[in-house]
Amino acid sequence: MKKYILIAILAAAGLWSCNEDSLDASITVDSNFQSGTTGENGWIPEYAGYASTADSSQLDTVAATALLPRGLDTTQYGFRILSRYSKGNMFSYIKKRVTGFKPNKPYEMTLQVDLATKYTASAVVDKVTFKSGVSTIEPLTEKLTSGVYAFNLDKGTGTQVGKDVLLSGSIASTNLDTRYYTLLRYSNDGQPVTVTTNNSGELWFYAGTDSDYKDTTIFYFDRIIARFKEL
Repeated sequence: MKKYILIAILAAAGLWSCNEDSLDASITVDSNFQSGTTGENGWIPEYAGYASTADSSQLDTVAATALLPRGLDTTQYGFRILSRYSKGNMFSYIKKRVTGFKPNKPYEMTLQVDLATKYTASAVVDKVTFKSGVSTIEPLTEKLTSGVYAFNLDKGTGTQVGKDVLLSGSIASTNLDTRYYTLLRYSNDGQPVTVTTNNSGELWFYAGTDSDYKDTTIFYFDRIIARFKEL
């Protein structure tokens, strides 16, 4: 698999490209994690759904930029996220704040997330769902009075999709050989949605896996790209 070549006029932050040939302002936010540096492009990993009393025998989390696994271009990087919670109900996600929009302004948006997976067995596939969304408030993991660390947006539970989810779908690999990862693409291309920025002219993105599987899963985010057109 060849990584994408980005053709854009980049601002100092390295995130924005504007279409000067159009009367409508357009913005592209594109992350492909190729520097190999964790935290590249502003993506932050977090986890939710676990009890505050969980110890290392029950809970395991690792998130970092890493070379892509077998089945993909192993000379290229992705964002690797590992999670295990022996009681299930774990949401493993990465998030990013995007600034520079006009405050309280509507934009037409398409979102694409490329996720690498190797899972085919129903024991995993039936219990793990990909979910991604955009929000005017920061996606957070908050400790509830019940002692559970919960996600603050409405992502839904398990395979059910909440109101704050834009993209969702199965994590089933298209390759039956589980030694190799394959890429799945989730996108609303052709069906753009309208999003309105907050008072500070910013939006928050998140993408992750909602899992009731009680053993380890490992996924790689290969590319995340959002395109906006000012309305």
